[in-house]
Amino acid sequence: MNESLLAGRYAKALLNQALEEGVAGELYPILRHLSRSIPTAAGWRATVDNPTLSEELRARFVVALAGVTPPELLVRFVELIFAHNREALLGEMARAYVRLYRRHQGITYARITTSRELTPATIEQLRGVLTERFGGQVELEIIVDAGLIGGFVVRVDGRQMDASIKGQLERIRRQFAGKNKAIV
Repeated sequence: MNESLLAGRYAKALLNQALEEGVAGELYPILRHLSRSIPTAAGWRATVDNPTLSEELRARFVVALAGVTPPELLVRFVELIFAHNREALLGEMARAYVRLYRRHQGITYARITTSRELTPATIEQLRGVLTERFGGQVELEIIVDAGLIGGFVVRVDGRQMDASIKGQLERIRRQFAGKNKAIV
């Protein structure tokens, strides 16, 4: 079975159970954190794939990555994942849960990359514009990347608007290269 499809099914089952138990909102920030930290956690693969460690110990390692005491449902879920040898999909399951939860709650996720820090007033202004445009709640992630030179890049629901100097220079470069090919 396709791993992405499998991870999505596990995430959907977890969300349904979390909604039933009333802990879906509590799981959301934990799984959002895990979705970002699992791929970068020091020793993640070495610990999770270590056959000399018990399933329980490896599961506790994953739960410890959450940084908080998680709901019992998450502990049971992680133990189930290890019992069925699906631990390699945990990061993907966490990302799928986050996407499903956002969709269920009507949350629009927007990632804004800027060349410098934004003021709180600017962030709230952006949030207002995005809320007006997409409705519902807007969750912003602000990333500072000096490599943009100036301007910003907004990514919402797979769509991207690039208003950065770096993006403009790249478009000019491609345009120039295309015209020069025609000449030669």
